[in-house]
Amino acid sequence: MEKQIKVVLVGAGNRADIYASVALTHPEKMKVVGIVDPDPIRRELMKNKYKVSSDNCFTDVSEFVKREKFADAVINGTMDHLHVQTSVPVLEKGYDLLLEKPFAINENEIDRLCETAKKYGNKVVIGHVLRYTDFYSAIRHHVLSGDIGRIISIEMNEHVSYHHMAVSYVRGKWRSEKLCFAPMLLAKSCHDIDILLWMMKETNPVTVASFGSDFQFGTERKPTNAGDRCMTDCPLVDECIFSAKSNYLAAPRWHQYVWKTLENLPELTEHAKENSLKTDNPYGTCVWNFERDGNVDHQTVIINFSNGATGSFSMIGGSAASERNIHIIGTRGEIKGTFESSRYVVRKMAPDTHTGYTEVEYDLKTTGDMVGAQGGHGGGDQKLALDFIDYLNGNPPSVSCATLDDSVISHRTVLSAEKARKTQSIVCL
Repeated sequence: MEKQIKVVLVGAGNRADIYASVALTHPEKMKVVGIVDPDPIRRELMKNKYKVSSDNCFTDVSEFVKREKFADAVINGTMDHLHVQTSVPVLEKGYDLLLEKPFAINENEIDRLCETAKKYGNKVVIGHVLRYTDFYSAIRHHVLSGDIGRIISIEMNEHVSYHHMAVSYVRGKWRSEKLCFAPMLLAKSCHDIDILLWMMKETNPVTVASFGSDFQFGTERKPTNAGDRCMTDCPLVDECIFSAKSNYLAAPRWHQYVWKTLENLPELTEHAKENSLKTDNPYGTCVWNFERDGNVDHQTVIINFSNGATGSFSMIGGSAASERNIHIIGTRGEIKGTFESSRYVVRKMAPDTHTGYTEVEYDLKTTGDMVGAQGGHGGGDQKLALDFIDYLNGNPPSVSCATLDDSVISHRTVLSAEKARKTQSIVCL
């Protein structure tokens, strides 16, 4: 009989909370028994939500690891630049680990985490949630079954909507490397590079090139008549597509980021929201007032593989709608689809037909949040957490499981792509 896995949350933010919610939906499988976070408000919220003892709540990891081991695993949802420094002590203590991506922000951190996990024999899974969605896992099974032959090339793109771009990568804490210590490609799109390499898992990336820039943001592009805060001194508040009034009051998007500073209030009223945006809430600041330190809003990556196949990925920030597209071309057919619609088509070469190919369309009928605006990623978040539990219970890793060894390849590829962009060169992995 499989045992209930006891976990400690390190970083009591949105991502760790989403994974930990399995303890509420499947209490027989997981129980949250500890909270580690320097923010007393977040710590108290998670303590109450998961009914954690005060004795098992800590302000930092050093305090936590002084205690004897009292759980099976840690779910680490800290900020990107804190992942390795907060994970190494818990691995040394003997905890297994579910670590949010990106798990490291440079080559030295990759090496340090890998060496620690190898030394202590921990099971480490990285939060590449897109692997667990019905859409990408179904496509991976078509590839594995040989439906389209050997892959010649993969074309992928991610369109980041204007409101997602603004809330996370312009106004938010991922807007610059100085704040999150990770470039846009690593912070936003290591998901997608991981998917591309997962589809090509039978071969390895060998060289990479990349191009990109900050096309529409930055202080120098601010309209001449724009104010500094949307709702206090800006005449464009009712017409600007990035208006805080339109995006955060009129629409319910991204509440987990925008209203974080108001979590201490017993009731989140419209008056409190409006006052927050008018005063100290950074999400009420003009999008063109932020220094982004050269971070891109669009980027293209080209990858060459050891078997001669190629892959390309483009991240474009500022589109009308969020959308991920994939097109895999093989020696016997192709697969083409859009993640948000949960539909894809498989075409197989058939020279005796009028069109030259057969075509089958698949509609997976996935519903709900597909981009994370309310937390969800097409069902991938909870499936990943459940798979992590199965893995800790001794079951072999699933097809979708992103172990640390798997994720190292995609992280090194992303870092090499960013080096290629900055140096305008082709980089060997």
